[in-house]
Amino acid sequence: MSHFDIKAKQEELKELEETTMQEGFWTNNDKKDEILSKIKSNKKICTTYLELKNEIQNIEELSELVQQEFDEEIKKEVIKTTSKLQKEVEKLELQTMLSGKYDANNAILTIHPGAGRNRIARLGRNAI
Repeated sequence: MSHFDIKAKQEELKELEETTMQEGFWTNNDKKDEILSKIKSNKKICTTYLELKNEIQNIEELSELVQQEFDEEIKKEVIKTTSKLQKEVEKLELQTMLSGKYDANNAILTIHPGAGRNRIARLGRNAI
């Protein structure tokens, strides 16, 4: 499934919501939490996508209006909103890329300064 395949996300959402209606769903805590988390993620992605789609359509209409009758204020509004929408689309893109099975989990990263340089130097000498 493509990250921006909203139709597939909506279908998956529908299936997940139907799963919550099955008998015994609410008694299996592990499966319940996983499915509810996926439902929440898909709803957020779908809602955000549809909102952005509407905003883009509005900008297209405003752009056409500016082309027909030039208005400096409308032009500024189009530029400002386009910039905002670009950031929102990038944010949605990142969100959808990080919507996999384990992407909601936390990670611990430790950085030890200097350790990499020494290791590389040793590997370099051994490689020669």
